[in-house]
Amino acid sequence: MSRYHIVGRAGAGSLIAEFLFREAGVDYDISFPDPAEVKSPDFYASNPLGRIPVLLCPDGRKIFETLAIINHITTHFTQLAPPVGSPAYDRYSQFMALMATSIYPAYHRQHHSYYYADESAFESLRARAVAEQALLYDYIEAELAPYICGADLTAADFYLYMLSRWDLNKTAMRANRPKLNALLDELRARPSVSKTLAAQPRRKQPG
Repeated sequence: MSRYHIVGRAGAGSLIAEFLFREAGVDYDISFPDPAEVKSPDFYASNPLGRIPVLLCPDGRKIFETLAIINHITTHFTQLAPPVGSPAYDRYSQFMALMATSIYPAYHRQHHSYYYADESAFESLRARAVAEQALLYDYIEAELAPYICGADLTAADFYLYMLSRWDLNKTAMRANRPKLNALLDELRARPSVSKTLAAQPRRKQPG
């Protein structure tokens, strides 16, 4: 294999790898296996946890877990993250961890409530997730200047944009957060984002 290949899902966590590769000017291929293929023995044989996205590297390595994929890309294409060891890198890492361990799980609880509770508890589960996210987005709003790492656009901003796309009430999420609105609108207009989104195959929306 002469270049990177992403095993992805339309509109899901593989978006960030596409955003970052396009932003860095790196050519890549991407495939979108159907649900039956993802659950097949052959898929599990090459990816024991059956998770998507997976990044297949030109040297044959396979990387899964979104943060690991982001770290690989930012390590090899350094304009996407602050220099390691700098104060800005500490801030970058802090926000990446916050989003991965708090904002992303809150979205997962809303979209996939059946993983966490019986149906009778779905409404309460989702309400608590939304309330948790409101506090987190208020914190991010206060910290943006105008990007997560100040004047420099980084992978953290693209990750935040991807997560925000999964919000079930984007109007409420954006309300009274002008800096967040400006960042999300700017990211949506970037060619690396707009071209990625335009190329996504249509998929059945979860019920």
